Amino acid sequence: MKSFFQFENQWVITAVLHMETALSVGNRTSILPAGSDLPVVKTPEGIPFVPGSSLKGVVRTYTERILRTINALNKQHRGERIWACDPLDKGNCCITADQKKMLLEEAGNDDERFTQLIWHNSCTACRLFGSQWLASRLSFQDAMLKNRDCLLRLTEVRDGVGIDRDLGSAKPGLKYDFETVPQGAEFGIHIIAENADEWEIGLLVLALETMEKGELPVGGKTTRGLGWGKLNELKVQLISQDILLGYLAGKEQPTERSSQDILETLVTDLKS
Repeated sequence: MKSFFQFENQWVITAVLHMETALSVGNRTSILPAGSDLPVVKTPEGIPFVPGSSLKGVVRTYTERILRTINALNKQHRGERIWACDPLDKGNCCITADQKKMLLEEAGNDDERFTQLIWHNSCTACRLFGSQWLASRLSFQDAMLKNRDCLLRLTEVRDGVGIDRDLGSAKPGLKYDFETVPQGAEFGIHIIAENADEWEIGLLVLALETMEKGELPVGGKTTRGLGWGKLNELKVQLISQDILLGYLAGKEQPTERSSQDILETLVTDLKS
């Protein structure tokens, strides 16, 4: 069982997301009199960025699909099931509210025992990405715009219309506009993984390499062609216990790991 009480390792994953189409990461309705109906999220200085929660949602959703496929193939890790629940379905999540109460009663007043029971009954995705009962071991920073000086404009406004599902044509009175970040924008991605095994990082790298190929969109309106980009400069670094003190003292550097080697570890560790 993994915990946060002791440092085991820290993985630092960085990359640059280059948008090959415009990006729509919507905010709430603008408070400006002439603002867009659906503005993009921006910093207080007006610079668009991609929230870490949006990136985490994209990566988690893809990883859960992979985990369900691994489960269907009866692959295991050291005899343990590899799977993903449906965290948005209260009846199909790995630990429901009723099950949590049962586990609490089983543990009595022993907090450590209760934590072990929660971990044991949680799916692979929830152990890594977190749930309402478990803290996430992955932290996704907001992806800030890196090349603002290279863009002619920071945002663009596009028109949209509501579609009548029965007639298949524009519905009267439902015209709106929405804001996008233009094609060519680049965002810096920074992910921290705490106390994760290499095969777990392999699950994360699977999703990131899919983004690297341009096959995993980000943001909204992706079925309209928005949100498609590619990852560049993907780098995975490991800070282990062996170098922790030297790293904190500025005398040791993280160990750079090959994405391919990490994926090979994942494949090797998953047995039928």
